[in-house]
Amino acid sequence: MTPQFSRKTILAAIETLSEMSHSQIDWFVLQYKLDIVAEPLANKQKRAALIAEYLLRKPKRPDEDGYNLVDVIVRERVVNAIEGCTSSYAGFDYEQFQLNYPNLHRGLKRDGFTIKDGQLRRALPEELDLPQADDEVHALLDAYNFATARGHLDQAITAHGKGDWAAANAQLRTFVEELFNKFAERLAAGVTDLPPAGPQRQLWLAQWKSPFFIAELNEWKGQGTGFLQAFYRRLHPAGSHPGLSNEDDSTFRLHLVLLVARLLLKRLQQHLPISGP
Repeated sequence: MTPQFSRKTILAAIETLSEMSHSQIDWFVLQYKLDIVAEPLANKQKRAALIAEYLLRKPKRPDEDGYNLVDVIVRERVVNAIEGCTSSYAGFDYEQFQLNYPNLHRGLKRDGFTIKDGQLRRALPEELDLPQADDEVHALLDAYNFATARGHLDQAITAHGKGDWAAANAQLRTFVEELFNKFAERLAAGVTDLPPAGPQRQLWLAQWKSPFFIAELNEWKGQGTGFLQAFYRRLHPAGSHPGLSNEDDSTFRLHLVLLVARLLLKRLQQHLPISGP
């Protein structure tokens, strides 16, 4: 069972352990049976880092009740953070949560979660499995050695984590451009007249002998009305410099890019299977 939360969300959740005392961290380690050995004088940040490293090494470890341990711990830390932003007279203060835990807040949103009425809830259907989509996209980018494309995606995710929406949006657009260009290059093995990078290669993918962009699925249509054409335009509604954005818009773009990239990378895998080690 894989975790419901991505690496950055896990790190942000474990980061909150530094608010606890050393004795509380000791109890936390015992409670969840974490095989952590810290130096005698290790500070709380170092101990939190060791716990995070352990969880990332064992993402599928179950707890005593058979639930994914990473999910259990992340949810426990989120509940603790929510309680720290809740008062008996005013209830849960979402703005305070965002202010106190910006990395955790943005990580949860990237993973398709939200906090409503002081409860952690899914904002998107579980079937989308955004953390898994993120993992699969990165694995396939590495398998095909699309290093430049991966670099743009990682920069987008980092910028999103910092709340730099304009930078995240720009990197997402560049990632998709690079990905489409690379698709054409790989599929055109032996072709000497591959068009230049950009829109012409996208058209080439739609007109390839076994079209990579599929007209029957309305992915590529005349007059620029296909899904992938609209998707590409949606990433930059104002051209190469999208201007100001907000968190919801940037998060939507990131989700959309991950889902579309996973679909197309798997399609590439059908045409060009990845060879074994």
